[in-house]
Amino acid sequence: MDNKSLEAFIFMKVGNHAGEKFDDILKRKHRERQTAGRIFWGYGGTACHPLMQVQPFARLYVRKQSRIYLLMESVDSKANPDVDPANEYSDDGISWQALPEGISVTGSRYAFILDEIERSELEINVENYTVGVGRSRGMNATEYLQGRIDKGCLALSTTPGSSSNPIKKSIHFSAKLVEPYAVLLR
Repeated sequence: MDNKSLEAFIFMKVGNHAGEKFDDILKRKHRERQTAGRIFWGYGGTACHPLMQVQPFARLYVRKQSRIYLLMESVDSKANPDVDPANEYSDDGISWQALPEGISVTGSRYAFILDEIERSELEINVENYTVGVGRSRGMNATEYLQGRIDKGCLALSTTPGSSSNPIKKSIHFSAKLVEPYAVLLR
């Protein structure tokens, strides 16, 4: 994967979470992929709702570019939510089923569904992207990713930024999203 071919992707800041070091999370998620054949990557917040944002966005761009990626920027995270583990997931908000054997998600309301997580060394000029879905649709990603916003469904802008000082994000990890792309947890 190279950043020249990325028409759309989901961006997320990642780090330590719920008392677990990021390297330990990656090791655990690698084991999940070996055991369950996929990874449930937990998250919360108001951005990237599984049913209203991620699934429609992913389906649209999978049709256009055959795959959609979660691109992760490592940050010094202090996220320490309640660590109650999820027991069930739903891809439609109606039918719920038990998490697959070997999957563990703590402190999260939602989860991206991923293939293997890989180390990446990409620089993404977020000024060239806009929010692709939801209330902030069309907003430039540089403006959108200010403050506490840590994730977004981003699409290549039809009018790329023209700043003489472009804002670049260093992508340290990436993973292909797999159907159903994101789910609700409880």
